[in-house]
Amino acid sequence: MRIFAAAKNKVDKLMDNFGLDLGVDMGSSNIRMYLLGKGVVVDEPSMVARIKRKRWMGLNSPQAKGLTIIAYGLKAKEMKNKEPARMEVVSPIVGGIVNDLELAERMVSSFLKFIYDIPSKNPKFLKPRVVVSVPCSVSDVQKRAIKSVFKSIGVREVVLVEDMVLAALGTGLPMKNNSGLMVVDIGGGKTEVAVISLGGIVVVRGSKISSEDFDEAIVNYVKMKYGLLIGMSTAERVKIEMGSVWGDEDKKSLVIRGRDLESGLPKSIRINQSEVRESLVLVGSRIVKLVKESLDETPPELVEDIIKKGIVLVGGGAKIEGMDKLIEEGTKVSTRMAVDPEKCIINGLSKLVEDEEVMREVKKVALL
Repeated sequence: MRIFAAAKNKVDKLMDNFGLDLGVDMGSSNIRMYLLGKGVVVDEPSMVARIKRKRWMGLNSPQAKGLTIIAYGLKAKEMKNKEPARMEVVSPIVGGIVNDLELAERMVSSFLKFIYDIPSKNPKFLKPRVVVSVPCSVSDVQKRAIKSVFKSIGVREVVLVEDMVLAALGTGLPMKNNSGLMVVDIGGGKTEVAVISLGGIVVVRGSKISSEDFDEAIVNYVKMKYGLLIGMSTAERVKIEMGSVWGDEDKKSLVIRGRDLESGLPKSIRINQSEVRESLVLVGSRIVKLVKESLDETPPELVEDIIKKGIVLVGGGAKIEGMDKLIEEGTKVSTRMAVDPEKCIINGLSKLVEDEEVMREVKKVALL
C-alpha cells in the first residue's frame, strides 16, 4: 500500500506540471484567485454589468435571448448607480452563495481566460484543480451550485473549504494545533464568528450583518438628520475615509453631496467623524452580540485558549476604526485585527495550493 501511495503521489505531482492549481475566494464584494507559482493574479469586484432582460409574461412575450455582458469586475463597479435604463450592474454572489448561476459561470470563465493567458514554463493541457472558499452555513444545494459553476467551465477537481478555516490558516494557525482560535469575519455579504481547532470548526454563528449595513446606516443617518439623500457609493467613501465605532474625538470631517429631500435640489454638507460614529455604533453592537453568543457556546477547554490568544478580526469590515476595541470592551477578551484582513482567506488558500501536506489535512474536514 505504501508503494502504491508513493507512486500515486509521484503521478499526481507529474500531472500538476501539466495543469493549473488555483485557489478561489468567491466573496460577495470581491473575487480573488491565487495561481500556484504566480501569486494572486485576480483581485476584482464580483460585479457584472449587463443589458437588462425583459420580464414580460404570456404568449406575446419576446423570446428570451442570451446574456449581453458589458463589463466585469472593476469596470462594472464603476458603472453602478450610473448605468442607463437598459443596463444593470448586479453581483452573482450574495452572502458568499451563488445567486445567479449563469452569470457566475460567465464571470468566473472570463477571469479564467485571463489566467490561461499567463505564460508558464510547462504546457498546460490538463484541466485545472481548484480550491474554493465557501461559507460555513452552506447547504448541499448551494455546494452543488458552486461546484457546477466550475465544472461547467472545465475544471478537473473542485474542493470546497469553509472560509473560516481558511481565514484561520491565513492568520498563521497550524492545522494540527489543538488549541482554539476565535475568528470574526466581517465581510461584504455576511458576518461569521467561528472557533477553530484541529483544522475544523467547533462553534460557528452567522448573520446577514455585512459591510453594506454600515453603508446603509450612514445613508439613513444623513437622511434623518440633514434631510439629504446620498448614494451608497458616497456612504462607502465616508465609511472608508473616517468610519469609526469607538472613541469621542473628531479627527476628520468630509464634504458630501446629495439631493435635498425638501427642495429636490443638489446640496452639500460637511459631516464629522463623531456623526459617522453615532451612525455606525448600532451595527457594531450587533456584531458584539453575535460574538458573545458564540463565546457562550464555546467548550470551556477552548475558552482558555481564546483568552490567551484573543479574538482575531478579518474581512473588510474589520478595518473600521475601533471595531477591535468595541468587541474587546463588550467581551472582556483581547481583540486584534489581522494583518491585511481582507486577504486572510486568499492567504489561507495560497497555503493549501502550495503545500500538499496541508491540503491533505484540510481534505479530512473539507466540504467535498
